[in-house]
Amino acid sequence: MIQVPPGPVSGRRDAPASKSHLQRLLLAAGKAEGRSLLHRPGQSADGQACLGVIRTLGARVLEEPGRVIIDGGGEPSSGLLDCGESGFCFRAAAPVAALAARPMTLTGHGSLMSRPMAMLLEPLRQLGVTCSTRDGLPPVDLAGPIRGGEATVDGRASSQFLSGLLLALPLAQGDSALRVEGLRSGPYIRMTLDVLAAFGARVEAAPDLSSFVIPGRQTYAPVDMAVEGDWSGAAFLLVAGVLAGDVTVAGLRPDSSQADRAVLDALAAAGADPIWADGLLRARQCDPRGFEFDATDCPDLFPPLAALACHAGGRSRIKGVGRLAAKESDRAAALVAELSAMGARLDVAGDWMEFQGGGLQGGRIDSHNDHRIAMACAVAGLRSRSGAQVAGEGCVAKSYPEFFQDLAFLRGAV
Repeated sequence: MIQVPPGPVSGRRDAPASKSHLQRLLLAAGKAEGRSLLHRPGQSADGQACLGVIRTLGARVLEEPGRVIIDGGGEPSSGLLDCGESGFCFRAAAPVAALAARPMTLTGHGSLMSRPMAMLLEPLRQLGVTCSTRDGLPPVDLAGPIRGGEATVDGRASSQFLSGLLLALPLAQGDSALRVEGLRSGPYIRMTLDVLAAFGARVEAAPDLSSFVIPGRQTYAPVDMAVEGDWSGAAFLLVAGVLAGDVTVAGLRPDSSQADRAVLDALAAAGADPIWADGLLRARQCDPRGFEFDATDCPDLFPPLAALACHAGGRSRIKGVGRLAAKESDRAAALVAELSAMGARLDVAGDWMEFQGGGLQGGRIDSHNDHRIAMACAVAGLRSRSGAQVAGEGCVAKSYPEFFQDLAFLRGAV
């Protein structure tokens, strides 16, 4: 358990590396013809899981301080892919693994083994892959190769599998056409398209991302590029600044296609406008007002914004509860339970979480082995009366291993 006492924060930190951007780059680099250099990859557990996957799929990987070197191509060394606890790695790597002529099985551990995977089956079958799950859950067995063709993808539950299809199908032997129903998290698909463009792939996307035409028999050119700073991780630092002091975050792209850049809109709605200067983003303490925000397309913002809403004046509402059930925890239930234990007044009404602000007492919370719950409660504790005691804090390694060290630095404890 880690103690986060109440008190001010001040200073500058680098945004963690975006695991969303990194894993897309890794899956493409693993199939590129030549050597790719990816700078500032970070050490997230999800990133490490994806590195293991591309190694097994045949890429040669060398990790050096501050960068990773990937020689793409090669044949799978095993038919078993361990995706750790990364939902994106599992769903996106499945179509990439199906490029292989040999049977492949994707598995993982922890909470990943209870996350739904049935949405993979029918589109993969339409594209020539024999596949099965265990009653809709991992492991998933695949027998390719993926041929291409026409398929319909349900985008309501997750955009991650669609990203995987977009990464795999340019390398298939046939051309493909995808139709997407009910897409959510469209910005994440635009990130995938940006990555594909960097590797030289051609994909024709409808303006609303409802359909894609993908020529097959393409090749990926290697890249030399940096992994973007992570807006979802940086959101916790920005909220910490708004609640308790003055925090500057480096390494974020203001023109990023990451969905979580929308944290700027949420902070503005709460009356806390961060300031850009010389490529740095600065958030200073204020008395946030009640706000309303739709997090349907950026559900990873829900936890930091919930921490903000607990301290805002008056009533706040955040939409997108339906996107939180199949995360590392039942994230809506975990937020209600743990923030209530800290003294919050909040409830769920349909797809909305509603808050009566005014501050928190603080107290001991359980992370539910969910990195974003641990970080949200820690940040909420900064402005509470007694602080937060976070049990199971090691789960932050999934996305932001340095979080508690960075928080201690900002508190002047390092």
